[in-house]
Amino acid sequence: MREAIQAGFQYVMVIAGLAVTIYRLVDLIRSPRRPAMWAMWSGLLMLTLAVAVGIKSFWPNSPATFIIQHLFILGCLAAFEWFYLLTIYGTRARPAEIRWYQLAMYLFTAGMVVSWGLSVIYETPDYNDFDYTAYPYVLTMVLSYTAAMAASLLTLCRLSWKWSRIADRVWLRRSLVTLTISTGLGLIYTVHHGMFTLLSAIGHTPPYPQGYEVPVIAVGVLAALVGLSMPAWGPRVTALRLLIQYRRSYRELQPLWEAFTAAMPMIALESRPPRWDAEFALYRRAIEIMDGRSRLRGYLNPELAKAAEEAGRARGLTDAKLTAAVEAELWRDALAAHEADSQPGEKLIEEPPTGNNLAAMVEFLRLVAAAWQRPPLIPAVTPR
Repeated sequence: MREAIQAGFQYVMVIAGLAVTIYRLVDLIRSPRRPAMWAMWSGLLMLTLAVAVGIKSFWPNSPATFIIQHLFILGCLAAFEWFYLLTIYGTRARPAEIRWYQLAMYLFTAGMVVSWGLSVIYETPDYNDFDYTAYPYVLTMVLSYTAAMAASLLTLCRLSWKWSRIADRVWLRRSLVTLTISTGLGLIYTVHHGMFTLLSAIGHTPPYPQGYEVPVIAVGVLAALVGLSMPAWGPRVTALRLLIQYRRSYRELQPLWEAFTAAMPMIALESRPPRWDAEFALYRRAIEIMDGRSRLRGYLNPELAKAAEEAGRARGLTDAKLTAAVEAELWRDALAAHEADSQPGEKLIEEPPTGNNLAAMVEFLRLVAAAWQRPPLIPAVTPR
């Protein structure tokens, strides 16, 4: 059961990795002169290959598959490091601290390769189940790999966290936070892996299989894939959310717009907005409603406004909701007076504070539309 779950995680990671790698490759073909993006793409490719090589049903454990998989893993981490460094520093010199981290990773990687070669020559370990007490070169190999991975993940985690607090774009910031979580999970894996290996080497094997760390690294890998691709698809998610929001607000303003255009058809412009431009259609509708309101200024009853405000406060309304409820009462009364051909009054009521932009106006009109749909605050219209 555990092996089936592990294989399922691996298949999901390979599919996700291929999707992101192909997507990024298409983007790079369109604009190839970006060294940092090529470094990231190389890291994605090596990460996907590392997971694919680890699927035992295709590639059984052997010395060759072991070293290839782990070199792919460390190679992808090194590529991600260079993606960060080329993006942040460009051709400038890297900080000394970063150089030391990278040097440590490269040295530990070299130690892993040398230990692997010595284990192949002098030892014949079972790659399905390492016996660390009997094979010192294998122990050195695994510890070197874990240390190299920890050095790289620590660099990536610190860079991600540092720049997530500085990034000015929303989806870039979310991407960096996700990568911080991903590399943090990787660090948890390396600490557990190193301790598990050392305890096994001294004969104190923990009372649970080492495979329990697989879900941690699997979630970390998937989080890394999501984080690396987030700046590309994130703005599209925002655009879709705004489209849904615009269309919902457009429908919410429908009763108000119909009431005004039925009384004053001239406020509706002849050319209708294109169906695909939901934002333009919404703002057009809001402007037409406010145009209708301005044409009814002489019909707005100040006495009704005071009575509606008192009734609204009695119902617990405050701030913008109270103002919107009063406006709804005024508009309902003014439209009725306009339809009855009543004489406009001389006292004018100023427009409500709807903000200094169209978005604020739409938000206020949504409150008015909601109040319009509810029963009136005052059952009878105040006589003029």
